[in-house]
Amino acid sequence: MKGLIILFYPFEMERYLETLLGERDSLLREMEEIALQETIPVVTPAVGNFLNLMVTINRSQSILEIGTAIGYSTVWLARGAKKCGGHVTTIDMNRDRLSRAEGYFERAGLLQSITPLKGDARKILPSLTPGYDFVFVDAAKGEYLDYLNLIDPLIAPGGILVVDNVLFRGWVVPESNFAPKYERMVGGLRRFLQELSQNPEYVTTVLPFGDGISVSRKVEAAPA
Repeated sequence: MKGLIILFYPFEMERYLETLLGERDSLLREMEEIALQETIPVVTPAVGNFLNLMVTINRSQSILEIGTAIGYSTVWLARGAKKCGGHVTTIDMNRDRLSRAEGYFERAGLLQSITPLKGDARKILPSLTPGYDFVFVDAAKGEYLDYLNLIDPLIAPGGILVVDNVLFRGWVVPESNFAPKYERMVGGLRRFLQELSQNPEYVTTVLPFGDGISVSRKVEAAPA
């Protein structure tokens, strides 16, 4: 069914659900601690686990990530991809963080499963070959609409698009109160969700864990 579905639950519920994931290995724990200490934005463990599960269920072969940071979500994606012979291409313009991410990829034994690209995704995306069956976006929130327009030609019919932080602390909900400095970002996310949910080429659901993630599937063309 076409449309946008948004569900809400309290933060305490997510903390509880995180305890059900089981113990994460030392590499992921280390990355989580570094991200916390240095205030590096990474996905929550629940979102990472969800990405891994989605890639595995979809048996994704060609995965694109926009926003590598230190590679936390990339490791989750690549571990899923490795199970089904897939490959992850990840883009980030921060050279220092991408270099650190590559170190984690090596330690995780995932160098053969990941291709990191340094640069502005808005400049790199037009040069990529279409056919990605899984795309994950976790980058500058104010650029999400730009990414959507650039990503659309790259996603194969039936492909999955997952975007992080789309609820942005719940502030995208009408009548929310937040500092004026966030007005542009929140407005951009609202426009992004509106455009994505009304796009007839995608079926979209928004889930409330992490900071909100949208999950979309590109509609496959009907048989002639």
